[in-house]
Amino acid sequence: MLSVSSIRAQLDRPSSREQTPQTVEDARRLLEAGKTDAAIDLLTNVSKTSNKPQISYLLGLAYHQKRDYIRAVQHLTATVKLLSEADADYGQAIQLLGISHYLLGHHREAIPYLEKASRLIPDSAEITYALGTCYIQTRNPDKSREAFARMFKVEQSSAAAYVINAQMMVRQQFEELAEPELKRALELDPKLPQANFLLGEMAIYHAQIDRGIALLQKEIEINPAFALAYYWLGEAYSRQLKWDEAIAPLQKSVWLNPYFSGPYIVLGKVYLKKEELPNAESMLRRATQMDPNNFSAHHLLAQVLQRANRQEEAKREFETAERLRTNADKQQ
Repeated sequence: MLSVSSIRAQLDRPSSREQTPQTVEDARRLLEAGKTDAAIDLLTNVSKTSNKPQISYLLGLAYHQKRDYIRAVQHLTATVKLLSEADADYGQAIQLLGISHYLLGHHREAIPYLEKASRLIPDSAEITYALGTCYIQTRNPDKSREAFARMFKVEQSSAAAYVINAQMMVRQQFEELAEPELKRALELDPKLPQANFLLGEMAIYHAQIDRGIALLQKEIEINPAFALAYYWLGEAYSRQLKWDEAIAPLQKSVWLNPYFSGPYIVLGKVYLKKEELPNAESMLRRATQMDPNNFSAHHLLAQVLQRANRQEEAKREFETAERLRTNADKQQ
């Protein structure tokens, strides 16, 4: 059975250059066994006497597995210069190099490698997603739409492709790029679900509450079973302090999807403002059961208990909320 000590002993042999094929095989076995550090030690020593691309490739692979993407990029860049496209490791080296650049935030540098990897492995969702993300980060919406349309198997020029592209942009906080995509989607298909919703969600986020409400109402006309649209509509009314108007859409959101804590929390806030303390407590208890690490749910519940003159219970909830907020601040 292969052991780390026996492999290291090979390095002391005078014919280490001749041992390169065996070293490559041994390093592959170590990597497959999860012994990444041992593989790096072995390969690093051999690399001093050999510039074979298999050595630099395996070093790049090992550092990628260790999430040391800076060193992975160094070795994989050397690898792709030495390998031809016919070599067995070429496709994997290109893929790892592109992904390493992507994970380092080198979006522009990642694109040519991810494009080549996408041609070599056209069905890889991971590669296509990373490529589309890099196009968004470099503000190339046409290319990102093409990538995501391919990944989701829709026509690049379809309304669906524009919505998918916009959704990915919103996730990466490129709302200014997403809005033209959504408007174009609605030009192509005015009845397309989620386009008005995303526009409404962005409007509310930017404090354009009336516009957001109108867009969400349009979404509900098109897609009346969409729980998130009702949730955001209720949230919008709550931001306008329209407590009575907020209740119905929030209830509908709960009835459509009882497994999302958001509407329970906003309903708890609404009932608190209306001094309906039993209803507020019921909603917030449900929210804390579903999402025990939610600061807002615990903090609002503490306020409800305090208002009900249940001071000891309120104190415990305030302490829980403060602990959650402190832990969240530490993680940032």
